[in-house]
Amino acid sequence: MRIYKLFFLILFLILSSCSKEIDLDLPEPDKKYVVEGYIENNHYPVIAVTRNSSYFDPIDSSYIMNLFVLDAKVYISNGENEVECFLSTNNLINGVWPYLYYTTNQMVGELDKIYSIKVIIGSDTITGSDTMPSQVFLDSLWCEPIKDNDTLKDLWISLIDPPEKNFYRFFTKRQSRDNYFVPSALFVLDDVYFNNQFFKVNLVRGIENIYSDSTYQDPELGKYKVGDTVIVKTANMTRQHYNFWRTAEQEIYIGSSPFINPVRIRHTVKGGLGVFGCYATTYDTIVIY
Repeated sequence: MRIYKLFFLILFLILSSCSKEIDLDLPEPDKKYVVEGYIENNHYPVIAVTRNSSYFDPIDSSYIMNLFVLDAKVYISNGENEVECFLSTNNLINGVWPYLYYTTNQMVGELDKIYSIKVIIGSDTITGSDTMPSQVFLDSLWCEPIKDNDTLKDLWISLIDPPEKNFYRFFTKRQSRDNYFVPSALFVLDDVYFNNQFFKVNLVRGIENIYSDSTYQDPELGKYKVGDTVIVKTANMTRQHYNFWRTAEQEIYIGSSPFINPVRIRHTVKGGLGVFGCYATTYDTIVIY
């Protein structure tokens, strides 16, 4: 413990001695539109369209709402039919992100189909496409005890990875507690190390807001409470969809560090920023015991 204290003291002294007040006059970023869209099997598409913002802009609820683009023309195609989407406020009512998004009840996701979107905002056009892969099913899910804690458990899952290439993203939702499926803190997984093999992993409960101090004061952080009913969503996706979330999550979690080079996010849309991708999903439910 004394070694750790000494290390941080030295680090603090180095940074303090090298620091001085700097007045930076940073240029405003180029104005661009951002798309966050996806479609999963048996569900309608969700396509949010926003404007980008300056890194140093003060952020509050009013500011965030003003970022949404409400007058876009949004189309989605499955290679056979193209339909125009309408603006939905359902998430705003329920406090779920994205608060405003474009969707349609005339098209649901189907496995092995190619989907493409076109977003028109004035003279700007943003396009993107992705393929809906095959589903991958969990083999089992179970709880494991935490030392000296009778009320919280770790959640584990296992599956047999199919021989074809797969990329995974996991979500959890605690019934009556979470308003939406929260991505696991496991990030995303490439099957490069367990292709066509059995593997198991601790499904750490994800964080809804990594910038809130209250998040890290939550005694249930990363864990699951005994008695909670938890729905696990397993999502299989393509390489390009995986690459976006891999680089985006790296930027979110470590990109703000002054000691690490910025991460280059792998956007999948053309004419703007962001992602459009397909999820092949399966759902499993467990009562934490």
